[in-house]
Amino acid sequence: MKKRIVVMSCLIVCLTFVSYVYLNKNDETKEDNNVYLKTVVFKDEDDELVPISINFHSQVEREQEVRNRIDLMKSDELSRYGLYPILSKDLEVLSVKLNNKVLTLNLNDQIVANKDDMSILEALTFTMTDYDDVERLKIQINGKDIAHLPNSSIPVSSLTKNLGLNNFIETSSILHETIPVMVYNEKVIHQYSYYIPTTIRVDENDSINEQVKTILSHIQAKIQVVDTSFKDGVLTVQLGSNILLDNEKIDQTLEDLIVLSLSSLENVKDVKIKINDEDVRTKKSSITEYNFIKI
Repeated sequence: MKKRIVVMSCLIVCLTFVSYVYLNKNDETKEDNNVYLKTVVFKDEDDELVPISINFHSQVEREQEVRNRIDLMKSDELSRYGLYPILSKDLEVLSVKLNNKVLTLNLNDQIVANKDDMSILEALTFTMTDYDDVERLKIQINGKDIAHLPNSSIPVSSLTKNLGLNNFIETSSILHETIPVMVYNEKVIHQYSYYIPTTIRVDENDSINEQVKTILSHIQAKIQVVDTSFKDGVLTVQLGSNILLDNEKIDQTLEDLIVLSLSSLENVKDVKIKINDEDVRTKKSSITEYNFIKI
């Protein structure tokens, strides 16, 4: 309990000095040696799940870090920013174990207290499988294995990175027959702008060009895909010039949404955006920090 109080107190202190939520990590932040970003998930008033990057400042032992992240997702301290807890305040982590890339969370029965099991599974899976050595999440209640939660048809055996967030398809056969990707869109919540992902499925038999077209159509209907190529982990997309601004540059937010979304395709390590055969990317790397609370 003492550790929990310390964690929550730190969060409250941090939030007291929050100036704004910004979507991209700036150079000043990159130079900070005390940056250790991890993702937690909250929900907004529409019950959409919103991933938030929090600076934990330093790495701690895995079990403690898992407890800290879950404590944050139980907190209502971000409600002033339109973000609400996805987990019950009475949820307790009884134990955390990692074996053969499977992270087992042993929780008390308050895991089902909010009766929003699909969102809870997505939030826990999204946050707990972002470790490089974790491929699957396993949930126990009071030390006992479970097949599913009462209000979700997703079997616990499907709790992998592919589940994503804001996934509106619960049929497990569809999960395995198609390729899951995360499409990002901008949403203003309580005057703050966030990038929010939605999990969609693209046909695994479609060409890379067709998959790119499907993804980008969910971002902005007017995006024209002229050509697509993929080599050595780099996805290059040729787009129509109709998305250029008056200064002949691409809108920064649109660029981020395109890069974040296309980066969710399997094996894509970087994204190049070209218009009229000219590179219009304004950032060198496809890694875009988003929804980071700047202190």
